[in-house]
Amino acid sequence: MKRSSSRKVHASAWIVLFSALILAACEMPGGEATPAAEVVIADAVQQTFIAQTVEAASRPSDTPQPAPPTETPLPEVVEAPSETPLPPESPTPGVPMVGVSVDTNCRYGPGKTYDQLGFLTVGEETEVIARDPSGYYWYVRNPDRPGGYCWLWGEYATVVGDTSTLPIYTPPPTPTPTFTATPSVGFEVVFRQVDACAPNWRVEFRLTNTGNLAFESVSVRVTDNDTAETVNYNDEEFEDWNACALSTSSNELGPGGVDYAPSGNLSADPTGHSVTATITVCTDPGLGGTCISKTITFTP
Repeated sequence: MKRSSSRKVHASAWIVLFSALILAACEMPGGEATPAAEVVIADAVQQTFIAQTVEAASRPSDTPQPAPPTETPLPEVVEAPSETPLPPESPTPGVPMVGVSVDTNCRYGPGKTYDQLGFLTVGEETEVIARDPSGYYWYVRNPDRPGGYCWLWGEYATVVGDTSTLPIYTPPPTPTPTFTATPSVGFEVVFRQVDACAPNWRVEFRLTNTGNLAFESVSVRVTDNDTAETVNYNDEEFEDWNACALSTSSNELGPGGVDYAPSGNLSADPTGHSVTATITVCTDPGLGGTCISKTITFTP
């Protein structure tokens, strides 16, 4: 395209020059140039020079020019793949959550026979994972051991969320029951003192539980062999008297425990008399359950 333009410039210049010469020749009488012709020729020469100058300026240089520098593209940053993330400890949105109205134990299995693994307190929530076949217990995230699970009794529990799709888990087998000693009842009885509370007297005894069952009621039958007077006393309390004042009282004589029991009121002072007493203790109130008796004869 540039060479074609250059040729057009050359042609135009020569046409101008040739035209000027013809005009000059036409106006020259006798072959001499007139002043007007000289002016025309000078203008033609000047136009030719200008055309050549423009052509020279527009002509590309033969010297190769360096290409403009190009930017080196930066290497693409590729992030290293991260490790597989661990499942979050926080519950997935929309899963059932459980809270309790009373602090409740969370156990290895659904029942009191299983060991306790934690407990859910009032105001605390945890995620529900499954339920047991009976529907009385929920299998939940252990609120006290991250990553652990336990069984929560549903008596005081309130579950928020859809539980219709929860799986039913079969509880683990119940633990082997621990050895329980064979129930035994036994006690020791000794005369302690005579309490005077005018116009009457009472005989008091000290009782020691030598078995592994607690006693919850007592009966005392006392006979003054010198006066042939017999009195009876039944109670669901074990009492220690000092004259007419009650010192202590308890409703149970536990295993290994020591307590006291008085007789009924005697009309004569039994001091120095032969006295026979039969004391009966029972494991239930009202002289119920398992009862055992002992009889002693003594002289206050």
